[in-house]
Amino acid sequence: MNQFKRLFIVSTIFELMWFLAVVGRETWQWLTIVLVVIIVLGTAYREHFNWRAWLLLTVIGVCIDSINLKIGLLAFDTAFLPMWLIALWAVFCWYALFLGKALSHYPLWIVSIVGGLAGALSYIAGFKLGAVSLGFSLPVAFVLFFSQWVAFVFLCMKIVNVGAKHHEDNKDKLA
Repeated sequence: MNQFKRLFIVSTIFELMWFLAVVGRETWQWLTIVLVVIIVLGTAYREHFNWRAWLLLTVIGVCIDSINLKIGLLAFDTAFLPMWLIALWAVFCWYALFLGKALSHYPLWIVSIVGGLAGALSYIAGFKLGAVSLGFSLPVAFVLFFSQWVAFVFLCMKIVNVGAKHHEDNKDKLA
């Protein structure tokens, strides 16, 4: 399968999962979790999967939102992060493993800024859809989300592409 077709399919899967998690929230969270597990395990079964990068990025993402919850930037009906949001982080980080490789030939600062905008806008969309309440004004929340996502995308690109280079180097040594 060519890279464009693969990226289109993976992007569509991620967007459907985002919609399921954000619109379905607690009502559909178990379906979201089961599908995320199937997606991640299915990918790991079919091809090389960087478990370390995926887990590291997922934990960092969950920590970011845990801090956002603690400082009052995010507010949910529960005291902790909802399971659907944790599942959403897991599937986003799965997506980042594909996206990082596909975007590696673009300047890192451009990828980070565009990713920062997309990440911040996804939180604003979640707010508009009623999945989350914001403890700050919309402009302040946007700036905070944007800053976090620029840094997170930068980190994703570094981790994913270092992992990909390490995997390629190891394949070369075995050949």
